[in-house]
Amino acid sequence: MIADTLNTLRVGFRALWSDLFSTALCNLLWLVSMLLVIPGPPATAALFYYGNRKAHGEVTGVGDFFFALKKYWWVGWRWGLINLALIAILWGDYRLTGHLSQSNWAHFVQGFYLAVLAAWLLIQLYALPFLFEQKDPGVRDALRNSAVMLGRNIGFSVLLGCLLILILAAGIPLFMLSLASGGVFLAVVGNQAVIRHLGLRIK
Repeated sequence: MIADTLNTLRVGFRALWSDLFSTALCNLLWLVSMLLVIPGPPATAALFYYGNRKAHGEVTGVGDFFFALKKYWWVGWRWGLINLALIAILWGDYRLTGHLSQSNWAHFVQGFYLAVLAAWLLIQLYALPFLFEQKDPGVRDALRNSAVMLGRNIGFSVLLGCLLILILAAGIPLFMLSLASGGVFLAVVGNQAVIRHLGLRIK
């Protein structure tokens, strides 16, 4: 499990190093899109499409980002709306429970909401990569396949998630590397993780 996780991260680092210019440019385009809000979810899908090609060892560039931004615009928004709704519900329930009670039971319930939120975020690391490995880019099937992958690879997923947090946190003071390439790194690693575990049945 540890070797598998480290190999997945190694592919992510190697993909970034292979083309620093397009990596930085795609990451910048994604950050700007997130700030503008409206193109944010489609830009995230485009970033993972770019990462999917890199994870497969294909030659890719900024043009692929723009291609995917247009092609997966509505798919990206379907994925984005589902995420916004569920994250808002979970965070709202967490906050509401804390306001209503400070008992041990309330803290337990809050912990449960945080655990579900963490699991949901891990699922998203796999969901967009599955879109590009399926025959049809359906969000529902991608989420289902991602949940199955998480369930079958809990140790790998938790370790990968923790290491990603540490790497991105370390990259902030190191010349803002996470800001320059963090999104692409997540996209490549998520795609590589899915590719390495495609013993699952994909629709």
